[in-house]
Amino acid sequence: MPICKNCGKRWAWKQTVKTLFRLKCPHCHKRQYESASSRKRTAMIGLIPLIALPINELLNLPWWMVGVLMLPMIAVIWTIYPFIIEISDEEEPLW
Repeated sequence: MPICKNCGKRWAWKQTVKTLFRLKCPHCHKRQYESASSRKRTAMIGLIPLIALPINELLNLPWWMVGVLMLPMIAVIWTIYPFIIEISDEEEPLW
Protein backbone atom coordinates (compact mmCIF):
# COMPACT_ATOMS: atom_id res chain seq x y z
CA MET A 1 0.00 0.00 0.00
CA PRO A 2 1.19 3.53 -0.68
CA ILE A 3 2.73 5.62 2.08
CA CYS A 4 2.27 9.39 1.97
CA LYS A 5 5.61 11.16 1.53
CA ASN A 6 4.28 14.22 3.36
CA CYS A 7 2.77 12.77 6.58
CA GLY A 8 4.23 9.24 6.45
CA LYS A 9 0.91 7.44 6.97
CA ARG A 10 0.04 4.27 5.06
CA TRP A 11 -3.11 4.35 2.97
CA ALA A 12 -5.67 1.58 3.29
CA TRP A 13 -6.77 -0.35 0.20
CA LYS A 14 -10.17 1.34 0.17
CA GLN A 15 -8.61 4.80 0.55
CA THR A 16 -6.22 4.08 -2.31
CA VAL A 17 -9.03 2.96 -4.62
CA LYS A 18 -11.10 6.04 -3.71
CA THR A 19 -8.25 8.45 -4.47
CA LEU A 20 -6.79 6.50 -7.37
CA PHE A 21 -7.33 9.14 -10.05
CA ARG A 22 -6.51 12.24 -8.03
CA LEU A 23 -3.97 10.75 -5.53
CA LYS A 24 -4.70 13.07 -2.65
CA CYS A 25 -3.64 11.84 0.79
CA PRO A 26 -6.73 10.93 2.86
CA HIS A 27 -4.89 11.93 6.06
CA CYS A 28 -3.14 15.25 5.32
CA HIS A 29 -5.00 16.07 2.04
CA LYS A 30 -1.78 16.93 0.18
CA ARG A 31 -1.44 16.08 -3.51
CA GLN A 32 0.67 12.99 -4.24
CA TYR A 33 2.00 11.71 -7.56
CA GLU A 34 2.66 8.23 -8.85
CA SER A 35 6.41 7.62 -9.06
CA ALA A 36 8.05 7.08 -12.44
CA SER A 37 9.00 3.47 -11.66
CA SER A 38 5.45 2.76 -10.51
CA ARG A 39 3.99 4.26 -13.70
CA LYS A 40 6.23 2.02 -15.81
CA ARG A 41 5.29 -1.06 -13.80
CA THR A 42 1.56 -0.35 -13.89
CA ALA A 43 1.69 0.36 -17.61
CA MET A 44 3.00 -3.16 -18.17
CA ILE A 45 0.21 -4.60 -16.03
CA GLY A 46 -2.29 -2.59 -18.03
CA LEU A 47 -1.27 -4.50 -21.14
CA ILE A 48 -2.52 -7.82 -19.73
CA PRO A 49 -6.05 -7.42 -21.17
CA LEU A 50 -4.46 -7.35 -24.64
CA ILE A 51 -4.01 -11.10 -24.22
CA ALA A 52 -7.67 -11.35 -25.21
CA LEU A 53 -6.92 -10.37 -28.81
CA PRO A 54 -4.79 -13.42 -29.72
CA ILE A 55 -7.18 -15.66 -27.77
CA ASN A 56 -10.02 -14.34 -29.88
CA GLU A 57 -8.15 -15.14 -33.10
CA LEU A 58 -7.03 -18.61 -32.00
CA LEU A 59 -10.36 -19.80 -30.64
CA ASN A 60 -12.66 -17.86 -33.00
CA LEU A 61 -14.73 -16.59 -30.09
CA PRO A 62 -17.41 -13.95 -30.58
CA TRP A 63 -16.46 -10.47 -29.39
CA TRP A 64 -19.04 -10.43 -26.61
CA MET A 65 -17.47 -13.57 -25.12
CA VAL A 66 -14.03 -11.97 -25.21
CA GLY A 67 -15.51 -9.01 -23.33
CA VAL A 68 -16.93 -11.35 -20.72
CA LEU A 69 -13.55 -13.07 -20.37
CA MET A 70 -11.80 -9.70 -19.94
CA LEU A 71 -14.00 -8.64 -17.02
CA PRO A 72 -12.30 -10.97 -14.48
CA MET A 73 -8.87 -9.87 -15.73
CA ILE A 74 -9.78 -6.22 -15.24
CA ALA A 75 -11.21 -6.97 -11.78
CA VAL A 76 -7.97 -8.68 -10.73
CA ILE A 77 -5.88 -5.77 -12.01
CA TRP A 78 -8.12 -3.28 -10.21
CA THR A 79 -7.81 -5.32 -7.00
CA ILE A 80 -3.99 -5.61 -7.00
CA TYR A 81 -3.26 -2.09 -8.26
CA PRO A 82 -3.27 -0.44 -4.79
CA PHE A 83 -0.68 -2.99 -3.61
CA ILE A 84 1.84 -2.15 -6.35
CA ILE A 85 1.48 1.62 -6.63
CA GLU A 86 4.24 3.83 -5.22
CA ILE A 87 3.71 7.52 -4.65
CA SER A 88 5.93 10.56 -4.45
CA ASP A 89 5.36 14.11 -3.22
CA GLU A 90 6.62 15.57 -6.50
CA GLU A 91 5.95 14.66 -10.10
CA GLU A 92 8.84 12.70 -11.62
CA PRO A 93 9.67 12.61 -15.32
CA LEU A 94 9.12 9.25 -16.98
CA TRP A 95 12.65 9.12 -18.45
